[in-house]
Amino acid sequence: MARLPFDPAKMLHAREPAEAKPQPATTPAQASLSVSQLAALIGQAIDGTFAGPVRVVGEVSNFNHRTHWYFAIKDAGSVLNCVMFAGRARAAGFTPEQGQQVLLTATIEFYEPQGKLTLNVEKIEPVGAGALELQLKKLVEELRQLGWLEAARKRPLPILPRRVAVITSRKGAALQDVLDTMRKRCPAVDVALIDVLVQGPAAAPAIAQAIDWASQHAAELSLDALLLTRGGGSIEDLWAFNEREVARAIVGCSIPVVAAIGHETDTTIAELVADLRCATPTQAAMAITPDASALARQLIATGKRLTLLAKRTLSASREQRASTHATLTASTKARLALLHRRLDQSAVRLERCRPASVYARRQSAIAQLATRLRAAVRQHLRDRQRQTATSSAELTTTYTHALARTRDHLAGMARQLQLVGPEQVLQRGYSITLSKDGQVIRTPADVAPGQQMLTRLAEGEITSVVGTTLLVPLPRPRRKKPSPEPGPGLFGAQEGGDALGLR
Repeated sequence: MARLPFDPAKMLHAREPAEAKPQPATTPAQASLSVSQLAALIGQAIDGTFAGPVRVVGEVSNFNHRTHWYFAIKDAGSVLNCVMFAGRARAAGFTPEQGQQVLLTATIEFYEPQGKLTLNVEKIEPVGAGALELQLKKLVEELRQLGWLEAARKRPLPILPRRVAVITSRKGAALQDVLDTMRKRCPAVDVALIDVLVQGPAAAPAIAQAIDWASQHAAELSLDALLLTRGGGSIEDLWAFNEREVARAIVGCSIPVVAAIGHETDTTIAELVADLRCATPTQAAMAITPDASALARQLIATGKRLTLLAKRTLSASREQRASTHATLTASTKARLALLHRRLDQSAVRLERCRPASVYARRQSAIAQLATRLRAAVRQHLRDRQRQTATSSAELTTTYTHALARTRDHLAGMARQLQLVGPEQVLQRGYSITLSKDGQVIRTPADVAPGQQMLTRLAEGEITSVVGTTLLVPLPRPRRKKPSPEPGPGLFGAQEGGDALGLR
């Protein structure tokens, strides 16, 4: 059977009957015990009475936490010394403060040499609201490590929401504050109420489920934001909004979440992870709902600014158009002038490339070259004249001698020609017989009977007709050895008239 928690009241009542019992005949006092014997008896009595850990509630006093924790726990009537070693102190999760009410789980140790009684603390817990605050701090630190409290994660609220889902209790005063504020500020924003428990053990699961449902159906219900709220209360009353599952649902919601839990001084996990925290439900309604009158004033002011801007834009556009027209005109004129200059330059180049122009330039070049050539020839002739003037006498003598030799040579050739000429042969009694067509007849075979012939003599000619021809071969005279070649003659003939075929 498990040991029941230690109850000091019960221990006092248990000792009273023992003290009423009759004492034995021989008592320790009568035995005259030593200090050590008495201390041993006290230790045995404590060990026999408190065999296991006890749970004690008291106020922390004289707290010292260097490595191990040394402190005292007291109430209005007594004080007990306590020690909590470093390993167990690190697992406590918090550091006790002076005067804080705590619940200890400890074993009672009696140190006989010094007669000291000490509570060896195994576990320490804050009492009442302190425990909840400690739990809240641990959860906040855990969510901070997860990044759920980062400002960069939080989303902006819609400027003009179509519909807002309000998660709260239908019976709470917070709902009426929210509805009145939203109706006054902007009646066009619709409100969808999701009625949930906001207090008690079943509140946290119900709130988380409502947030998840609104997140899943936001598109089909046209929900643009979510408002989670309730009125004030103690930390125990608001504890449902400090649960981890509610924080998880808010972080995973598909639409922005505004949280306003309790009074202005209250702070819950739901508010810390929400996209916007507001001090009160009314303030949350004002934050999530636009001010219709302010929107109207803003719309009028925006219309005026747009009208003024439109006028300025039109005026600037006209000025810019006029400036652009002037700039374009000047640019066009400058461009045309540039094109005209280029056209004139092209015309000049084209004129230079025309055949007549090219011919004229080439004629001019040829005339210049001819003039230079004539001047060069005249200069060359003058140079040659100067070169030959000095030898003109020698040239005259040479030409005279050459002319004389040529004349002598020609005279000799004329004499030789005269000697071998046909006329001279005929003068010596020879004749030449020719056919009708002027061919020389050399043998009887060159003519036929009845053919006309012409015989040339030294003086005159004889025409005859061939009768019966008789071919009588004549003895061929012996050819003489050729004499040395005479000087050059007109025909280059040898002596004896070989050039004419005569023998």
